[in-house]
Order: sequence, then C-alpha cells, then structure tokens
Amino acid sequence: MDILNELPQKQWEEIDDLLAFVSIYDDRKRTQAFIRLLNRYRNRIKGAVCVEAGCGFGIFSEHMARLGAERVYAAEVNPHLAALAEERLRPYPNVTVIRQDIRRFVPPEPVDVLVHELFGQLLFDEDLYALSQLQFEPKLWLPDEARLQLAVLSADDWVDEVVTRRVLEKTAGALVAGLFEAAIPAAAKTILRWTPGHFPRSVEWELEESGDLLCFFLSLYHQGQEICRAGLCDNWSCVWTFRCGDRFRLEFQPGDRGTNVFFEWQN
Repeated sequence: MDILNELPQKQWEEIDDLLAFVSIYDDRKRTQAFIRLLNRYRNRIKGAVCVEAGCGFGIFSEHMARLGAERVYAAEVNPHLAALAEERLRPYPNVTVIRQDIRRFVPPEPVDVLVHELFGQLLFDEDLYALSQLQFEPKLWLPDEARLQLAVLSADDWVDEVVTRRVLEKTAGALVAGLFEAAIPAAAKTILRWTPGHFPRSVEWELEESGDLLCFFLSLYHQGQEICRAGLCDNWSCVWTFRCGDRFRLEFQPGDRGTNVFFEWQN
C-alpha cells in the first residue's frame, strides 16, 4: 500500500506506519504464530506485568489481557495506531495504552514479560535497535532470538520470462525484496543473529558456495524453536541480489525513520 498524494511529512509518516500495520495483520500466519507463542507461555503471563513494544492495533496486548495478565502496558508512539489500540483495549481495565516511544517508557513497576515484533526483512533494517535502549529489563522476552539466513542459489533455477538473467544482472548491487515468491531454500546459513543484549551493526561474509543468486530471509525463534519465517509469513519477503563477488559487507546505520541499510561487494 502506497500513499500517492503529497502530504506534510509528519502526517505522511504517521499514515504510512498505520498502513504498514494493516499489512502486518493481514499476515494471518504471522499473527497466529505469535498467538501460539503467547499461549505457550500463558503460565508466565497470567498474573504478570507485561509490556508490548510497538503494540499497533493492540492485538497481542488484548490476548495477554485475556490470558490473565495482572497488567499490560501497550506502548505505541504513532497517534493513529495508539487511538485504534485504545478503542480495542477499552474493555480491559488491566491494560494501559502508553502513547510513547518504547525507548522512553519507564514502567512504574518491574516488568515480567516483553512482547515485541520490530523486525525488518533484513532483521535490523526497521526498529529492532530500539530494544537496545530500553529503560527496563524484562524477565522474559517473547521472542528471544532472530536470525538472518542466507542461501546461495543458481539463477537459472529461478529466472522466468519476466525476471530474466539480464534483468537480474541489471540489479547488481541492489537488495531487492519480493523479487521471487517461491518457497525458501532448505540449505541456508545464519549470517546475523539477534538475542536480547546482542545488537550487531554489520557483518562481513565470505561465500564458499557456488551459485550466482543470493537469497536473504528472516527466521524468528524462541528457546531455539522456530516461531515463523519469511516465505511462510507474508509480513517478511525474501531479499534477493545478484552475485558480484565472493565477499560482501552488510551494514545498518540509524536513520531519520528506522534504519538505513548499506550493502557492498568487497573484491
């Protein structure tokens, strides 16, 4: 979904964020994967103080309230999303919507459970770094791990009558999301990993495999068990690039909105 008319920058950003959450919640597999994760930890949520970072429409905060959380703080900085969350969560006296950046939120009591989904298609390319600046330390993070995976493939197995090899060659140096929508390859390596307290800013990677097409994709885990991943969940597309060497550098730098991504071949 794209905004086609000119708007003041702040208004454009707020509505763009709103539409992003519409796309997120359209991904039913992703939503159900998170609901299953919450259900799995229902005994830790019941009677607990919980926080949802970037609550969007408040769906997961509502579910924690239903699971019997003593208190839920649903943090959302976007005013449109916060208003929608307040409407959804009004029937739950144990839920408070916090109209504040999660980085500035100081809970009035210790936090037992933090629920979050601030991942981008390249793991760190959206808002995940915000969790490195929390003003509190939760006892339980849901989820507690994410990995950026890489598969090296033969372009001949993926090109078609539209996305031909010549088209791929013209995209050299660009990371293109959603170029192909086929199932994720089974053979892949983890090149970047997030866990609470571990927020790397860059990676340099040497390719040992043959193949001229790179496919990056996100996988989420908790306690070593996969929760969901790109290709199965529509919220995250695979990211593709044509191979131009044997070594590359991927770097993430803070930007005006989210995180800027830099990619280069080092030959």
